[in-house]
Amino acid sequence: MTTFGMAELESSLARLQLTAPLPIIESADVLTNPLDICRSLLADVLSGLIESSPEAAYKSIQWPNNIYNGDLAVVLPKLRPGCKAAELALDISQKFPQDHPLFPLPFLEGVHLRILLQVDAFACFLFPFILECGHSYGTDAKHGLRNPSSPDDGRKKLLVEFSSPNITSELHGRYVRSTIIGAFVSKFYENMGWEVTRLNYLGDWGKNIALLKVGWERSAEQAIYQSKPIEHLLEIYDQINGLFQPEVAASRHARDEAAKNGQDEGQAQAEIENQGIYVERNAAFKKLEEGDEEAIAFWKQVRDVNIENYKDFYSQLGIEFDEYTGESQVSTETMVEVENMLREKNICEESSGAWVVHMQNHGLRAGTAVIRGRDGATTYLLRDLAAMIERSRKYNFDKMIIVAANDHNSLHFTHLHYILIAMGMKDIAEKIQHLKFNETSSMAETLGTGYKPQTILSHVERAMSAALEADAEKTAMFGELSQSAHSLSIASLLVHELSTRTTSTHSFDLSAMTTFKFGTGPDLQYWYAKLCAIVKTRNSDAQLSDEDYDFLAEDESAANLLRLLAQYPEVTRATYNSTSPQPDDIVKYLAGVTEQLADCLSDEDVEDDGVEGEAEAKPEEKAFGAGHLTLFEATRIVLENGLKLLGITPYAADRYGRADTPIAE
Repeated sequence: MTTFGMAELESSLARLQLTAPLPIIESADVLTNPLDICRSLLADVLSGLIESSPEAAYKSIQWPNNIYNGDLAVVLPKLRPGCKAAELALDISQKFPQDHPLFPLPFLEGVHLRILLQVDAFACFLFPFILECGHSYGTDAKHGLRNPSSPDDGRKKLLVEFSSPNITSELHGRYVRSTIIGAFVSKFYENMGWEVTRLNYLGDWGKNIALLKVGWERSAEQAIYQSKPIEHLLEIYDQINGLFQPEVAASRHARDEAAKNGQDEGQAQAEIENQGIYVERNAAFKKLEEGDEEAIAFWKQVRDVNIENYKDFYSQLGIEFDEYTGESQVSTETMVEVENMLREKNICEESSGAWVVHMQNHGLRAGTAVIRGRDGATTYLLRDLAAMIERSRKYNFDKMIIVAANDHNSLHFTHLHYILIAMGMKDIAEKIQHLKFNETSSMAETLGTGYKPQTILSHVERAMSAALEADAEKTAMFGELSQSAHSLSIASLLVHELSTRTTSTHSFDLSAMTTFKFGTGPDLQYWYAKLCAIVKTRNSDAQLSDEDYDFLAEDESAANLLRLLAQYPEVTRATYNSTSPQPDDIVKYLAGVTEQLADCLSDEDVEDDGVEGEAEAKPEEKAFGAGHLTLFEATRIVLENGLKLLGITPYAADRYGRADTPIAE
């Protein structure tokens, strides 16, 4: 909120002869949500008609989430528990003010009393509300306060762990998805007032690194590495892993056969794993964990070159991490502390040379979690347990969200949760949330193997260039082709990833993400650019007269667009209150806004607002009246805020004065 406070709000309401102070309702937030203004006013009316407090009446009023079901809906059984809906609706209708400036007579539908606002009256305070809020419209920083009644108590702290690629492999689809979803979650919570720290917890330790070292010693070529370090490392790992997989398969087969015959599974696997690449890999990892100078130098070289490469990719997506950490950064001392605690509390025990936790003893039906392997090496679980403790001590976080695929990670984080509780650290366990998403991806089918992260963007940009070349109108709107293709390709990828539920597969459909269908990144950017062109002549200092609002009573498309704009804070609040913030709710909302905007601009009623000779002009070339221009400026603000929330830089050609819009602060 900028300068739009209670005084400005009540001044706007005075134009509607609603001069009495707004009723004070604890649940309402009239300075961040315009529909809460309407709820409060309606609750005041209802409480005067029946025996109900304004607070109770307010809680009975819902947002229908569909403009065709009304702007507000009174749930009659909530308003008066045990009532007969038809009888209560009749009683309210008979007593309802006949000439209320904001609320026409409600109508009954099932157990709901539906309200359609007088949009021209609604606009009298909605327009100044959106224009004054500007970039803060749709945000509510009070959510992040430890104590909303005492801002000096500070903000809540959130850690978001996302992306977290394995440095020995390509940036697979699941890492791309984690990156984009995690960036959205981080930005979303910042908009809601939280203090957010972004962590990239790299897979930069363990036996994969040791296996890469084995491959490096066999086939590395310094000349190739100097010219193409990432590609050469990926090629080496792919080769050695291909040689290693038959041994892995043989070990698993030996384990399964031993289990079938009632024999010792660990002994059966040991016979396989005491030879071949297993021995080389385990020896390399032992050197790494013991701090061997050569092994550490190799690890650091691989880690550093990958981080620099990731940073370049992330920067193109507009993403910055506060900390690049990883499995390698977990201290030995904390791991020893964890192991000692597990043994002292009899949580883990030795089994076939390994140290394990039998999860059926700690709240789960079955399962075995390995803390140390038979070869004495630390496991991902042990390192993660130690990492959670170190993060709690370092950041004192109120919540941590780990954005990771719903594959073996789900079992891992379940084990992590229950073991922390068994260790007496329930307070930490309950602050950690695993934000799951479907790991199934078709990206590898397009990109193959051995690619750098930047290759992902190159493919999207080529597809985006082709789409622009095939559409002269879109190219003209965006200006210079190469610059616009690059900017639109980023939006294409981000929206494509964020437009589906996290349970959906990662399709990586280049043709789908680079089209101009409603709800795609290019289309959202197109309508933003068009709005910038339309409002470039708007006089921001002009005050609207009562007549400037008349068009809303006559133009249904414009009225519906205004009603959608009022819902944006409802959409963000509902997303915040969900168990797991779903970005596709934001994308769907923005798609609805642009679709309604398209309908509004195609309506003959808004051809030229009375200016002759303009009927054939494009919307951005027409001379709109002050009311329409204000509606379009409010729409531009909402669309810009939504794009920034998704991590997208709103783009418009230089001649419209919006090309330098930064990523949301």
